[in-house]
Amino acid sequence: MPVAEVSIVPIGEGPSISKYVKKAIEVFKKYNLKVEPCAMGTVLEGDLDEIIRAFKEAHETVLNDTVRVLSTLKIDDRKDKEITIEGKLKAIGCYKEEN
Repeated sequence: MPVAEVSIVPIGEGPSISKYVKKAIEVFKKYNLKVEPCAMGTVLEGDLDEIIRAFKEAHETVLNDTVRVLSTLKIDDRKDKEITIEGKLKAIGCYKEEN
């Protein structure tokens, strides 16, 4: 199962873009994906086709509210074993179990 990091940034909308980030996250949550918002982007886990559909819809949603958007999509996908957000964090010692 792929893990992807996405960033969708409106250009020329001032110093705060949180309202646009919220709209993109709302789109991601409509899909069958694990969604982990982070300080500098959002991490998605799930089917690759679903990730790409969600990314496209979120990009278009933000673009509907502005004149320019800069979006990036990074995908980590493996054939030798299944990867997850949790597994990647555990591998570097950053995963914290919730109590």
